[in-house]
Formats: sequence, C-alpha cells, structure tokens
Amino acid sequence: MKYSIITGLLAVSLTLSTSIATAKEAPLAFSPNSQNSITNKILKNQKSPPLKNSSGAAEISLAQHLKSIKAKMYGAFWCSHCHHQKELFGKQAWTTITYIECDPKGTNPRPDLCQKAKITGFPTWEIKGKFYPGRQSLETLSQISGYKGKRNFKN
Repeated sequence: MKYSIITGLLAVSLTLSTSIATAKEAPLAFSPNSQNSITNKILKNQKSPPLKNSSGAAEISLAQHLKSIKAKMYGAFWCSHCHHQKELFGKQAWTTITYIECDPKGTNPRPDLCQKAKITGFPTWEIKGKFYPGRQSLETLSQISGYKGKRNFKN
C-alpha cells in the first residue's frame, strides 16, 4: 500500500517537473488562468472591457513620457491585471501608451513580438531595455522610467 502511494506521488512529481521544463522551452501558450463569468464574457467578445476611469493631468503626462522613451506594455485582452493597469492610467492617458497584444485572438495581436521579447506573464512593461513583470503602480512606473513631472495621480 505504501509503495503505490509513494509511486503515485513520484509519478505526479515527475509529471509536474516535466510539464514545467517543457513549458519553459515551448513557445508561449496564451490562455486565461481562470474561467469565471467575466473572463468567459471577455473571451467571447475577444476584447477588453471598456475603461471606466478618466485620466488626470498627471496620468496623461506620465503616459506621454512613457511614449517618448518608447516604453511598452505587453498584455492580453482577457488579463484582469492588464485591465487594472489600464484603469490606473484612465481612458484618455491609456490611448497614448504603446500596448502590445500578445493573444492572437485579441485586437491588433502581435504574439510574434511577445515571443521575441520572451514575455512569460501579463502585464509586462519594457522600459529602457529592462522588463518589469506584473501590474505596476503609477509611482513605480514614474521611478523606473525617470519621469520628473507631477505625481498627483487620481487613479
């Protein structure tokens, strides 16, 4: 009895190790991590929900700065963290950001650029040749990009 339990655990362990190793070597597979009703609705429409927040002057100024230094955000239309990142900028400022859609089913997709940049999670920012995975506060984006403008962000 113990032998089969241990064997079973080893088999699971080996399977997981193999899957992880294979995932690192394989091209990115773009699919949502969770299957809730909001994600399912987004997947059906194949585009992000509309942004609700408006932008303040500081958000617009930061977005213009990020554009001027050629910063990019890689993401996927179904990614809730990407949507939250966009909401931090607000509607007006977000239109200035260079956004790379990594999911081939999204609007204006560029999965080739995401694979070339070796993007493994969303969102990921590319700023001054360095990559910053995960959702970033506007303050953090200001610091890592060298933004010198006002930081009275409203979102």
